[in-house]
Amino acid sequence: MGDRTDTPDRNRQIVREYREAFSTFDPERYDPFLAPEPTYHAGMTKRVGQAAYHQNTGAGRVLYPHGALRSDTRREIADGDWVAQLIDREAITNKGEHYENVYGMFFEVRDGLIATQVELMDFRVSTEKFDLTALGPELRVPGEQAPPSAVAAAPQVDGSPISTNKRLVLDFLDAFLTFDPPRYEHLLTDAPTHQVGMSCRSGREGFRDIAAHGRRLYPHGIASRTIHALLAEGDDVAVLTSMRAITNKGEEYENLYGMFFEIDDARVASMTELLDNRVAAEKFDLS
Repeated sequence: MGDRTDTPDRNRQIVREYREAFSTFDPERYDPFLAPEPTYHAGMTKRVGQAAYHQNTGAGRVLYPHGALRSDTRREIADGDWVAQLIDREAITNKGEHYENVYGMFFEVRDGLIATQVELMDFRVSTEKFDLTALGPELRVPGEQAPPSAVAAAPQVDGSPISTNKRLVLDFLDAFLTFDPPRYEHLLTDAPTHQVGMSCRSGREGFRDIAAHGRRLYPHGIASRTIHALLAEGDDVAVLTSMRAITNKGEEYENLYGMFFEIDDARVASMTELLDNRVAAEKFDLS
C-alpha cells in the first residue's frame, strides 16, 4: 500500500466516502469501494461477498423508508489498516417509530478497499423499533455465527502515547473482567462514565454495578478473549474483541464486543461497549 505513514489518514478518508455512498443503499454507489470478497459482520452474524452488503442495504431501504434524520460520528479512530467509528443515529422507522441508537463500526481497509465491515448496535432497541416482518426471504439469508478472523498485534513497547494508551486499555480490561472493583478501580478517573448500548451509568458506582452483573452472569469468569482490532489515536482507544465463557445458564457463550475508551491522564475516563444482544439474550438467564 505504499508509504504506511499516511495509511491511517488515507483509510479514514476512504471510510468516510464509503459510508456516504453506503448510506444511499445503492450498490452502484458503494460497490466500487468494496474488495472482491469482503466480509460483513452484523454482530456475530458473518456473511462473505458483495451480495452480503447488497442484502444489508436491501434491508435498509425497507427499514429506513425516510433515510436517517442524523448520523453523527461521536468518535473516529484510524490506526494501521483499521478505522473505528462510534456513531449516534436517529431515524423514523418503517413502523413509524422514532428511533435513536448508538453504533460501533469497524472497517478494515486493504489496498484502498473495504475488506471487512463490522457493525454493532444496541440490538434491543432496533428489535423493538423496526417491523422486521417486512423483510422478504431474500433479505433474511442466514449467515454464519462467527467472530472476525483478524487478530491484532500486541502494542509496541516504545513508550509512545499511542502504545501506552493501548497497553492501559488492555490492562484495564484484564482487571475489569475479573469483576472485582479493587482490581480495576485505580485505572479509572474519579468520575468515569460507562455506556452499554443505550444504557448509561456515571461514576465508579456505575462500573461496580456492571461488575456485579458480570459476577452473576459469568459465575465461572471469562474463559478466553481474542483481540481482533486494537486502535488508538490521541486520547481515544477502540477495541474489537470476542469473548468466550460458560454463562449462568450453563451455556457455552461466544460474542463480539466493540469498545471505545477515552483516556485522561493515564486513566479510563469513559467506556462505551456494544455487543450482539441477540446472542446474549439467548445464552444468559437475565431474570
